[in-house]
Amino acid sequence: MVVLGLVLGLLTGGSPVAPQEISTLFLIVAMTLALTEIRLEGLRFRTELRAFAAAFGWNYGILTGLALVFASLTSDPDLRAGWVVMAAVPSAIAVVPLTSIFRGNVRSTLISTALLYGAALLLFPAITLVFAGRTAPPINIATQTLLQIGVPIAASRLLARIPAMERWRGTGVNLSFLVLVTVVAGANRSAFGDPSLVLGLSLAGLLRTFGIGLLVAGLAWVLRRPREDRIGWTLFASFKNLGLTALLALSLFGARAAIPAIVTLFYEILWIVALQRLFKG
Repeated sequence: MVVLGLVLGLLTGGSPVAPQEISTLFLIVAMTLALTEIRLEGLRFRTELRAFAAAFGWNYGILTGLALVFASLTSDPDLRAGWVVMAAVPSAIAVVPLTSIFRGNVRSTLISTALLYGAALLLFPAITLVFAGRTAPPINIATQTLLQIGVPIAASRLLARIPAMERWRGTGVNLSFLVLVTVVAGANRSAFGDPSLVLGLSLAGLLRTFGIGLLVAGLAWVLRRPREDRIGWTLFASFKNLGLTALLALSLFGARAAIPAIVTLFYEILWIVALQRLFKG
């Protein structure tokens, strides 16, 4: 579905109307359907705290650090600001439905994701202010947290009561990702109009997705971590909320600052394709 969506998006240009709104809607749909499989009762504080500590370390430690390294190596001030914004945002919301697709621990991923977004209320303004000299109001992060996490949690509790949901959940999540990838890829294909700029950013995009992702997946395998940990570590170490990155970079620093997020987004889509093979079965 992801490969098909990528091809369709590049060929057709995705949706000609409101691509950002449509992609957000289908991300929320995928999130909601994925969450119907989890049960929130019986939470174990220590277990979830360990999962969050790992998620925080990989996403706000390693991945944020890598993005800041790219920022320090970039001479263009607008592009440098774009990398800083990417470093400051939390993990992609998509890690939750992806965890469901790969049959990982959806509940722990959801809780860790929610806590990361809570931490971002402080970390985003701190990181962007220190490294880029400007920041966005915390209300922007709070709004996205409510929209992309709060709404799906509430809706999933209602849908979980429907008996047919067990049968159709996987199909719904996959179809939602098909629409999401088609719209996102199509809406951003114009970013590839400057080959020299894209080539310069592509190496960083590859390292920021495939490089760190494969490294962490390999480390988890060497350490003989359970499958659920391997999935969680890899996803949190390689996915940032690039839609939010592009939006905030655009509003804070201008259109050029959003280009690192747009280019890297294509590599995240390709990385999802690779992960389907890495975590198959």
